[in-house]
Amino acid sequence: MNLRTALELVKPEIIEHELRHDEVLETLKREKLMDKPVILNVEGKRVAKNFISSRELLASYLNADPKRLAVELSRIYERKENITIREFSELGLKKKRLNMFDLPIIKYFPGDRSRYVTGGVVIAKREHYNASIHRMMLLDEKSFAIRLVAPRHTYLMWRDAVENGEELNVAVCIGVHPLFLLASATRVGVGEEFSYASKLMGGLTLYRKGELIVPDSEIVLLGRITAETAEEGPFVDITGTYDDIRMEPVLVVDEFYAKDDFIYYSITPGGNEHRILMGVPYEPVIYRFVSNVCKVKNVATTPGSRNYFHAVVQIEKKTEGDAKNAILAALSANPSLKGVIVVDEDIDIFSYEDVDYAIATRFQADRDFVVVKGARGSSLDPSAEETTAKWGIDATKPLKRAKDFERVI
Repeated sequence: MNLRTALELVKPEIIEHELRHDEVLETLKREKLMDKPVILNVEGKRVAKNFISSRELLASYLNADPKRLAVELSRIYERKENITIREFSELGLKKKRLNMFDLPIIKYFPGDRSRYVTGGVVIAKREHYNASIHRMMLLDEKSFAIRLVAPRHTYLMWRDAVENGEELNVAVCIGVHPLFLLASATRVGVGEEFSYASKLMGGLTLYRKGELIVPDSEIVLLGRITAETAEEGPFVDITGTYDDIRMEPVLVVDEFYAKDDFIYYSITPGGNEHRILMGVPYEPVIYRFVSNVCKVKNVATTPGSRNYFHAVVQIEKKTEGDAKNAILAALSANPSLKGVIVVDEDIDIFSYEDVDYAIATRFQADRDFVVVKGARGSSLDPSAEETTAKWGIDATKPLKRAKDFERVI
């Protein structure tokens, strides 16, 4: 499975006329393609977008119900992994001249500092392998400023390398299968990204290049994250607002491999695909955490919170206090989660009207509102400072009065 097998499933719209790298966003808006699968012609190169930009698209790769992704994805962990390792030469990539300006790297917004790689999976190895998605700001023909978030795995691996007087060798893979993108965006145990990807994809072939292994990719950049830093940003992030300017490590590219007719993959910052990749992978994590404290039925992150800051948890309430425990478990599952609403089985968690109904008829603020002060939250939340306040709403029926809440219409 690779990006080209995904093409057959999603059947993207093809835009033939050539665009400059800074014309993409306006074209997507004008053609009403912001969140639809599409292949663009950017400076003579093919650029694919939005192959995983909705629950329905994600579910189609998994042959699953889009409204039960939390449940389906939580079951993925139980599958057996199936990984095959081959030599890099079997991947069919050719070595190209070392010039990153040959890639159709896009500048999306006028206030962006530079062009950015947004869909590159960075694979690194120290004591274990790690695969994760990082934005990479183009600096010159062979280097990027790469955003590493503490204390996530790539950051810790880079810091360990630098503290030992070394550099972190990496492969940047662009144009992978959408489910490999999802696996790379999912918080799994240390070194488990390849295993999880194989379970998602029903098998995974990796290709060895020195100490690194990579999936089937359209483009592979081999390089190293150095101790040198550069200003990175501003850059529009998941909230649709500009993120801060930070000093970030410099990634130097040493070798550039690609298919002759490569398809470059790019994610629109703040768009639906960005939100699906950032938020939906947390739904099975929340599901599994909450299942430790009560009977959980389903979980959904909310579109208004960019599928990242808020979640609705549906439970089968057995005892009073189940909903409060569910709130605490959900907040523990994702450090970036800011708010949780817990509802009963008769509430459609994908309907804002239904969730609002539960709050209006089953919630009392002095009794059912939970606030956790001074917690670590997301650096992407513009309202947060050093810490954030998290909240939970118990919008479930009191068990002793359950008949009073039965819905007739």
